[in-house]
Amino acid sequence: MKNSKAYLSSWPLILQAWQTKRLGHALVIQGRQEKADLLTTALSRQMTCEEQGYRGCECRSCSRDIFDHPDVIHIQPEKDRIRRDQLQIVLQNINRPPLWSHRLVIWVDQAHRLTEAAQNYLLKSLEEPPSYVTFILVTEQTHGLLPTVRSRCQVVRADPDLQDEARQFDPYQFFAGNDLTKEQLIQFSYWVRTQYRRHQNKAWLELWEASYQAFQHLNANGSQDLIKEILRDVFDHVRQ
Repeated sequence: MKNSKAYLSSWPLILQAWQTKRLGHALVIQGRQEKADLLTTALSRQMTCEEQGYRGCECRSCSRDIFDHPDVIHIQPEKDRIRRDQLQIVLQNINRPPLWSHRLVIWVDQAHRLTEAAQNYLLKSLEEPPSYVTFILVTEQTHGLLPTVRSRCQVVRADPDLQDEARQFDPYQFFAGNDLTKEQLIQFSYWVRTQYRRHQNKAWLELWEASYQAFQHLNANGSQDLIKEILRDVFDHVRQ
C-alpha cells in the first residue's frame, strides 16, 4: 500500500499499526469531537474498503456514505445517554459476518455517555469479540469510561495538531528530558516525517521506523532509557 494515498495517511503511526496488524480490536479515540470524527471516519474507511484502502477508491464500500454502510454500526446518545438496550440490539447480532467488507466496525459516539449498566454489558463483547469486529469508542472525556472498559481498549489520541507542532519541535530537548511519554514520541515521529519530506533522505525513514518501534516498547512498559538510547543512536547516524 502506498502510504501517502491511504485513508489513514495523516496518522502514520496508526496506519503502520493497521498494516502490521497491531491495531487493537477495541479502540478509544480521545480528542475534540471534530478531530476524533475525522480519525474515526478514516479508520472506518480503511477497515471497510474492499480494495487497497486508498482515498478516492470507487469500490462498493468506499462509494457508500460511511453512516449508511451495512458494516459500520453507528451508536449515538439518545437524550444525552447511551443505555444498555441500545447496545443489546447491536451486540446480539455481532456474530453475523460483515455483509460487504472484511470487518464490522461498531462506532460508539460520545462513549462517555454510556450508562454504567451499558458499559458493564459491553465488557464481555470487548473481551471476546468475533475476529472481524472492531469497536471504536469516541470520547472527549475518557474519565467517563469505567476503568474496566479503558483497560480493554487501546487509547489513541486524535486531537493534537502534531504536524503544526513539528515545526517547533526541538529534538535535542527531547533527548535531554528525563521522562518519556507516548505523546512526546508521537511528536518526535511527526518531526521526523517533516524532516524526511524536507530532505528526501531515506535515513529519516529509518528513524521514523525506529520511533514506531520505540512507541511499541514504551506501550509495553519498556525501559525509557534504553528506548532513548536506541533512538539517539539512529538520530546521530542520520545527522552525520
